[in-house]
Parts: sequence; structure tokens; C-alpha cells
Amino acid sequence: MRFSEQFGIERTGEDDWFDPHLVVDTKLFIDPLLLLDAGGVWADAHRELLDHFVHCYGLVAKATSNTSVSAKAARRLLTFPEPFEVGLGYTAAGTRGSGSGDSYAIRMADGIAVAIAAGLAQPEHIEEIGILNEGIGPDRISDATANVIKARLIAYTQEVARRHSVPMEAHRVRNARVTLDAARWHTEEVELPTNPGSGRPVILVPEFLLNKLPTLNADDWFDSHFNEDIRLAMNLRVGQAVSKADIVSWARKYPERVRDWAREQTSREDLFGYDFSEDPLGVVQWDQATSRHAAEHPLADRAVATQDDLVELMGQIVEQFRHFIEDQRGWSLLWNSDKSEKPEEAAQLLFLGVAQPYLRYFNVELDREVELGRGPVDFKASSGTTARLLIEVKKLHNGKFWKGLRYQLPSYLTSDSATHGWFIAIQYRSNPGARERLRQLPADVALVSEKVNKTIRHQAVDARPPVSASNIEDGSDA
Repeated sequence: MRFSEQFGIERTGEDDWFDPHLVVDTKLFIDPLLLLDAGGVWADAHRELLDHFVHCYGLVAKATSNTSVSAKAARRLLTFPEPFEVGLGYTAAGTRGSGSGDSYAIRMADGIAVAIAAGLAQPEHIEEIGILNEGIGPDRISDATANVIKARLIAYTQEVARRHSVPMEAHRVRNARVTLDAARWHTEEVELPTNPGSGRPVILVPEFLLNKLPTLNADDWFDSHFNEDIRLAMNLRVGQAVSKADIVSWARKYPERVRDWAREQTSREDLFGYDFSEDPLGVVQWDQATSRHAAEHPLADRAVATQDDLVELMGQIVEQFRHFIEDQRGWSLLWNSDKSEKPEEAAQLLFLGVAQPYLRYFNVELDREVELGRGPVDFKASSGTTARLLIEVKKLHNGKFWKGLRYQLPSYLTSDSATHGWFIAIQYRSNPGARERLRQLPADVALVSEKVNKTIRHQAVDARPPVSASNIEDGSDA
């Protein structure tokens, strides 16, 4: 459920806040450069962010050892717990937030030390640290930004809540304020709306500050014209996959290029955040049409008390997911207007959107991206302590499609001591390779099931846009 749904809010032109899902984190990030671009109080917030890191640069520069007073103070100020209140980022399950502890503070301090050693004695953009350190990704940059400007986001949320008469309660909020000179974060009690599912506070963020990645990121820096010579030497094309470790290695050799590129990006006239209307990642629009579908296609009342009950219920839900995608235009949520495919996660979220209302009605829990020792399984459905099954959703043409069926799902089932699994294949293409995989899929599922002594069921879902009537008449293929 969205924040606006929970509190019955009718949005107006004044409402520029992102409407967060109260159960599932959205994989978008606060982009520090958009703070500067927004102007006004948000440009002041960017200055506050930069001042925080200027102070940290000074502490790192003064540190004589890792145990010195300055080094410890820098690490305290560079410790940014994941702000679960905003419901953004890479959190694996729900909106819990795993936090950014001492190890990330050490990495940030290391990135600062590298910048200083290269002559970048004062930060101009905190994202430079993420380009200079392998362990600092977009989630950590976003977390750092949210922590430093949290007092402003709290005030922004309180203004929205008062305008819409949303009830607020007193909550203790970690890192609600910081005192730089004392190198101290303050936990404070503040009035905020309450997430009814978790009992935790909700902090809203303006949509115009959110992006799929920070504008200043390692991949785009490496692909820039500043590094054409490196790519030529490595025989690489722009956009070709390069490990973050390699990018960081080059950035540390040429930190001045990082600074020059960041300055160039700052002066761009085409800076913009995430396109919420297009939703190119499929991380925003996944829950509305799916929940309507579930409401309009109820399942027969039944008790879910045993493994067999859960297996039968999941079979009906998987069929509803197929029906939604193939027959109810759900496929349109998996494609962009330029006919490009949305990422695999878009299909996984649509499955979540269909399954969650049904399973909630039958008191079955559905957890997403559950860590099971060898990586996260897409979904785990469970009822009580004994009935559970695992679900993987894969694009049919994914290069790791067969690995997902033959190795990943069986290993997850074994790790969880589960006996039943579902493997859902989403078809986007009509080429011979796709047709061959579909033909081979039933036999492979049967072979894997027998090999690991588990019951694995499968479902192929056709997400290709329907063939137009004119193409059907003239015999063309989709």
C-alpha cells in the first residue's frame, strides 16, 4: 500500500513528494547533484552536505593513524545508517534497512584519503568518493545524503502531513541532527507519520531529487570522453561492461579526470531525475494495476494449513499472473515507449503485485529476495512453520536462465529445506533461441526435479506485445 492510499490523500499541484510503498523499498536514490539543480532550500541542503564532507576531509587530512582522534571522529561522521524511513534503495526485504556501519565509514575515509593524496584536498561533490572506492555505490551515496539532510526532510514531511491532516506521532529518529565540531550524531524525538505495517516513522522525499543512479557515478565517468584513451588501450566500447574494481583502479590513477568530469556534469543543461511517468525500471507502477486485478479476480475461499494447500494456492496465483500479463495488458508494464524491455526486476515486482493481495487474504507470508546462503531467492511463500515454497522469475532470454533453473533454485530449495519450487519464465522475444528454450523447458524442469528430489513446477508467460490484426491477416510474426 502506498502512503497516499493509507492516509486517503488526494494529491494537488503542491504535492511534489514521492509516494512511497509502505512494505517494499523502491530502488531509486537521492541524487546529490539534483539538490543543487533544484535551487532554493534544496541548494542550501547541498551546501550543508558539502560542508559535512569538507569537515570530514579536514579530519582525514589531520589523522596521523587509524586510531588517532581525528581518524575516529571522521569515521563517526562518515557512518550513515540506512534511513529506512524513506523506503528507498537496495534493501533486500521490505523496508528494514541494513545500515551502513563502520566498514563503510572506513571505505569512505579511504576514498577521501585517496582524493587528498591526489591533490583533491577539498570535495566538490561527495559522489567522487564513490568513484574512487569499490565499496561505495549509489545506495551509500544516497544514504549519506539522506542522513546529512534528514532534518530538512523531516520538516518537509511534517509540512506535507499538516497540509493533508495526516496524523503524526512521536518517533525516535536516528541521525536526526549532527554536530560537526563534536563529531556527534543526535537521535531525537520528532513528530512524523507512522507506517502502520512496521510501526516505524515515514519520511517523505521530493520526487525531483530521485534518480535511478546518482548523475555522478563510476560507470558514466568511465564512459566519458575523458577516458577514451583508456578504453582504446583496453579495446572497449562505450557502455561495455567493466568491473567496478577496474574503474576504481583507473580513477585512482587519474583522480583529476574525476574532478574535471564532475565539473562538466554540473554545468549540463539537461540534468533531470527519474522519469516517473515512463518508469523505465518498472519500480514505481507495479502495484496499482496488479492489485486491481487481484480484487477483480478473487480466488475461492479456502484454508491454507498444509504444504499441499499452499502448493495449490500458488498454482492458482501463478495462473492469475499469467492471465494478467497475457490477457489484461500487464505486458505493457514490462516495456518502455521506445520498445525497449524493462529490467527483469519489473517482472518480479509485477508478480509480487499480483501475488501479495491473494496471499495476504489467505494469511500467507511472501518475502522477497530472501538470503538463503548462496544468494537471494526471488520469493519465499510460507504458511505456519512447515508449509513453504520458493519462486524464481526469469526472463527467458536471460543469459543465466538455465543456471537459474539447474543450479540456483535447487540450491535455494536445499538451503531452506523446502520441497517445492516454482520457476516462471517470461518470454519477450520470438526468435528461434526463445522458441527452443520454451520447447526444452518442461524436460529440463522434470530432469532437475528428479535429480534433486524436489518438486519444481514451471510456467511460461508471454510478455510480447500482441500481434496487430493487420500482421495476423498477412501472416507476419510478432
